[in-house]
Amino acid sequence: MKQFLGNIAQRLAPRTVSNLRKLNALDPQLGSGVPQLISYEREVRALRREVDELRRENRRVAELYDVFFHWAHQNVGPKPTSEVDAAGSVQRVADVLSKDA
Repeated sequence: MKQFLGNIAQRLAPRTVSNLRKLNALDPQLGSGVPQLISYEREVRALRREVDELRRENRRVAELYDVFFHWAHQNVGPKPTSEVDAAGSVQRVADVLSKDA
């Protein structure tokens, strides 16, 4: 009867039977093997949550960049070089640096 049930279980859930056999082999070391396995499993789950959170944040940053560059492209056109005051820009930088010194 035991052999019959084992064959049925092997056909219905081969992965589960394989895992049970591995746990049965760990039985002499049960004191250290299973708790360590459970600890690793928890760490993996926590790391997966962190990776998912980082992916969401990365996606949000990319969306914000897209929105900003779309806005900049629509609202701010390039200035003609005749409107750029290079000397004034240099003077403003020099003033800021002299105040900091």
